[in-house]
Amino acid sequence: MAIRSMTGFGSAAGENDFISVRAEVKALNGKFLEINARLPKSYQSKELELRKLLQSKMERGTVQVFFNIENKSVNTGQYKINKELARFYYDEITELGFELGANVNEALMRIMEFPDVLSVVEEDERLEENWNLIYSTCEKAIDNLKQFREEEGMALGKAMEQCVLTIRNQVDKVISLEPQRLDTIRERIANNLEEFIGVENIDRNRFEQELIYFLEKMDIAEEKTRLLQHCQFFLDNLYKDSGGKKLGFIAQEMGREINTMGAKAYHFGIQQSVVTMKEELEKIKEQVLNIL
Repeated sequence: MAIRSMTGFGSAAGENDFISVRAEVKALNGKFLEINARLPKSYQSKELELRKLLQSKMERGTVQVFFNIENKSVNTGQYKINKELARFYYDEITELGFELGANVNEALMRIMEFPDVLSVVEEDERLEENWNLIYSTCEKAIDNLKQFREEEGMALGKAMEQCVLTIRNQVDKVISLEPQRLDTIRERIANNLEEFIGVENIDRNRFEQELIYFLEKMDIAEEKTRLLQHCQFFLDNLYKDSGGKKLGFIAQEMGREINTMGAKAYHFGIQQSVVTMKEELEKIKEQVLNIL
C-alpha cells in the first residue's frame, strides 16, 4: 500500500428519476477517527449505515461529509408542514413587524421556504431507491478522497526523502571535517594548559593521556553510524504500509543522534551541519504528522 496523506478531499455526483445527489468528503488531521456526517431529515434513519461505511473505509483523521440533495420534481411525494416550527417563525416575525411597523402580509409564504418547515414525505419504495443512490455516491466520493490521499502522500514522501538525503549529505560533510575537529580539540586543550600552568609545567605523558580520554569522550563515530542507519531505516519504511507513527518514532531516534552530535561538535563547520540536519528533521516531523 502506498504512503497516504491524512488530509484529503473527494466528491461525486449521481442522479435517478427523482433526485440528484452531490456528496463531498473532507478529511483532516486527527489521532483517531472522528466522523461528522449529517443526512437530510428523510434519511436520518440511515445515519448508522452511513457511519459504518465511513468506518470501514477510513482509518484515522477527522472526516466531514456533506450532501446536496435536490428533488427533480415537486410531485415526488406528499408534502408535510411542521406546524409547530411554522407557528414559531410566524409569531416571531409578526412581533418584529409590529415593533418595526412593517408589513408582514406575505410572512407565511416566506416561512414555507425556511428549512424544515415544509418537507416531502417520500414513499418507502422511492425512499429506499434514493438512499441507494446517496450511499453509492458517497462511496465514490470516499474512493476519490482515498485517491487524493495517495497522490498527496507520494508528494509528501518525495519531500521527506529529500530531507533524509540532505541529512545524509551533512553526515558525510561531518565525516570529512572530523580530522579538523580533532586538531581543533588538541589545539584548544594545549592552549588552555599553557595559559593556566605554563608550557614548562606541562607533563607531556599526562597531557597525552588526558587528551586521549577527552577525545574518547567527545567521539561522535557511533552517533554518525547510528544516524546513517536510522536514515536508511526511514527510507526503507517510507513507501511501505508502515504508517506515520512508525516514521515518527524513527525521526525521534534521528533527532537524538543529531542532538548528541551537536553537543560534542567542538567545530564550527560541524555545528553548521548539525543546524542544517535539525532544520531538515523538523520538516520531516511536520510532514510525518500528516501521514496515515
